[in-house]
Amino acid sequence: MPEQAVLTLGWAVLGWLIGIGLNRLIYQIPRDRPALGQPTCEHCGASIAAIRLRWSTCCPSCGKPTGYDRVEWPLAVLFALFALWFGPTGSLLAHSLYLISLTLIAVIDLRHRFVYTMISLPTLIVALVASPTLAGLGLVPTILGCLLAAGVFLVFYVVGRIMYRGTEPMGTGDITIAAIIGAMVGFPRVISALFVGSLASALFGIGAVLVRRSGRRTFIPYGPGLCIGALVAFFVGP
Repeated sequence: MPEQAVLTLGWAVLGWLIGIGLNRLIYQIPRDRPALGQPTCEHCGASIAAIRLRWSTCCPSCGKPTGYDRVEWPLAVLFALFALWFGPTGSLLAHSLYLISLTLIAVIDLRHRFVYTMISLPTLIVALVASPTLAGLGLVPTILGCLLAAGVFLVFYVVGRIMYRGTEPMGTGDITIAAIIGAMVGFPRVISALFVGSLASALFGIGAVLVRRSGRRTFIPYGPGLCIGALVAFFVGP
């Protein structure tokens, strides 16, 4: 229908524009730079363009890698899929907000292995409010999903600290991410999210061992895998 086509296209454009803004936040926040400041190359100080027609990971001035992630096109595609799947509903708004936060958390955690409270805490609050009001999950499934996911990863964290004394194989931020995802998808869908998320995290860990020749005591960020699990659970039932 024409209305659906307009919604899908418009939502995709919105996702693309939001992605451009997220690129800046992903780059600036871990470097303790002003979130709204102009991103610059760490090697030569040249400004990094917000939009580049030719995809490249290197600075056009000095040719060195900038570490500037660009998520606008993946976000545009996912926004379009959300518009097709959820239609013009409160669920579309809620899940789009979730996707923005999950993208921000996942990319920063993947590159810098850190989860910022100033991002995760507001996201958790939004999920606890939006899931029962906009997404229609209900208050009880939302809280149960949040508590179950946080509890599971709290156990993982404690067991990991016992097994690998003197190291932290899992960060406390991963517990927060699990709680966020549980609040976003609710119970019992959180079970699917955690299963897929744990599988994706295991694949990330294997990749780290193969590419970086990491040891088994190497810290592996679980955040990106968990965010993938949540994304899958958005479309797949329990």
